Amino acid sequence: KLEAARQMTYVAAAKSQRGDADLTFFGAAAKCYASDAAMEIATDAVQLLGGYGYTRDYPVERMMRDAKITQIYEGTNQVQRIVMARNLP
Repeated sequence: KLEAARQMTYVAAAKSQRGDADLTFFGAAAKCYASDAAMEIATDAVQLLGGYGYTRDYPVERMMRDAKITQIYEGTNQVQRIVMARNLP
């Protein structure tokens, strides 16, 4: 999932540089998928550590908070899904 998110981001960045017409869809898709993947990966890491995953002694706690905020800022993932749906042919 991490590599897929990375590749989607690269595709969206390339489309941005070229000024492709479908940039809106691919940008929204990359943001939505990457933030969901980050949250899932962070959740798995916290579960792996158990209760220690929530303490500030481990960097996973910060990663979990960062992953959650990526789903919210620059448009929530629900809004990104609406943007993608409006840009379907």
